[in-house]
Amino acid sequence: MGIGYQVGKIYRKYCWDIISIMMAIMSTAIVIYFGEWIKSVIPINLIVLLLLVHVVYIGIRCYVKDWQEERGYY
Repeated sequence: MGIGYQVGKIYRKYCWDIISIMMAIMSTAIVIYFGEWIKSVIPINLIVLLLLVHVVYIGIRCYVKDWQEERGYY
């Protein structure tokens, strides 16, 4: 429960907007449409792939928002 709560706090702080919703929908659609091709190239579970893509996305958003806050842009 503690880890999930911390992830939720980080997600709400950095990624709670329409861009994140569109990113999740687009990545899911791409995995559904190209699922067989992806499985032939990368032998990984597609759910794990979706989670990895979203973790990388959240990491990039956190880095950019911190960078902007440090420089006074946001």
